[in-house]
Amino acid sequence: MKKTVVLILVVSLLGGGFYLWQMKKKRKDFSRYIPITVQKGDVVESVEATGVIKPSVGAEVTIGARMSGIVVKEPVRVGDRVEKGDLIARIDDREQRMSLDIAKEELEKIEEGYPKEIARLKSALQRSRIGVRKARASLEAAKSDTKTAAWLCANKRRLFKKRSGSERDYRIACNEAAIKKAALTKAEESLEEARKIEEEARLRLQKAQSDFRHDRSAAKSKVEQAEIRLSYSMITAPFGGIVSYVSTQEGETVVAGLNAPKFVKILDPEKIENRIYVDETAIGRVRNGMRVDFNVDSWPDRNFTGKISQIYPQPEIQNGVVYYIAVVDRFENARLLRPQMTTHDTIVVKIHKGILRLPNRAVKFKNGRFFVYLKRDGKVVEQSVETGISDARYTQIVHGLKEGDEVLMEPLEHAD
Repeated sequence: MKKTVVLILVVSLLGGGFYLWQMKKKRKDFSRYIPITVQKGDVVESVEATGVIKPSVGAEVTIGARMSGIVVKEPVRVGDRVEKGDLIARIDDREQRMSLDIAKEELEKIEEGYPKEIARLKSALQRSRIGVRKARASLEAAKSDTKTAAWLCANKRRLFKKRSGSERDYRIACNEAAIKKAALTKAEESLEEARKIEEEARLRLQKAQSDFRHDRSAAKSKVEQAEIRLSYSMITAPFGGIVSYVSTQEGETVVAGLNAPKFVKILDPEKIENRIYVDETAIGRVRNGMRVDFNVDSWPDRNFTGKISQIYPQPEIQNGVVYYIAVVDRFENARLLRPQMTTHDTIVVKIHKGILRLPNRAVKFKNGRFFVYLKRDGKVVEQSVETGISDARYTQIVHGLKEGDEVLMEPLEHAD
């Protein structure tokens, strides 16, 4: 009987110890939990989506040639970075250089020959003007002599009729008057001839000056055209960028026809865009101008920021899911990105300011309810809470807590 009682006591003690050990095992250890005070702050309402980097319109330009010939130099390769004006390729330009030399020689002859001819014609015009002045002076003298001779002739005639003078003097005076009149007519003719010579000299000078302007302008145009044709042999980068495609090589002959021969494609790394695929369930919350934060797998720790500039009206269906494309451009550090890179995007829909919030790790979910570990009167209790919006860091607390309450948050290394 005693043995039975002892056995029962031992079993009871072992059972009680096991129960206490089990209860202690089930009691949660909060010693390493982090105390957090419930505070007000901002929670960002956002839409998560995936996108892809694409070239914008005009970002990738095909560089071609406007002349035919043999490619004598092409120093670029796919992936090379070029700046505006850098040499892409050079075509054999010996014929164009020869044409330019001939055009320059013609211009040089015109600029040397015409000024000499114009100077000669100016001198001839000056001499013709002197001739006009001399002829005009001779005419004035002839007019005066003719007037004097006519007066003497009339005077001798009157004296002869009055028998006061001889017939011989009368006839000599009148004959002299006739000679002076003939001289006057000749002087008038000489003046007219001198004027004609002056006019012809003036017209020749004007024509030479006009021809000089015309021929020099035409020669300069030929030089410019020859320089332009020569410039076609040097294919240069119209802007800075990355060579994304090369289609020719040194020694190859290209023929310029209706379609210009294509040499390379250059991608402007600044002219790229992020095309985000937004699910149809979220597109109604997305608007132009919203901020977008995103990163790519190549730069997981670098954040890129831009704004939505347009939303495509037509949907795109992938694996039976309807998406709408939102385009983000003008973002920072665009040169680090490449076409076809996958982007992980956060579209900032709205920033809710001054709301009660907790870090996401402080809010737990169990048995269909949200709760937190609340410190109350020196004890830790599971406090049910009603949550609202949340972002990558914080969750809104609608009911169940007040500002200043202290809750315990699981350390990061032990987070579920």
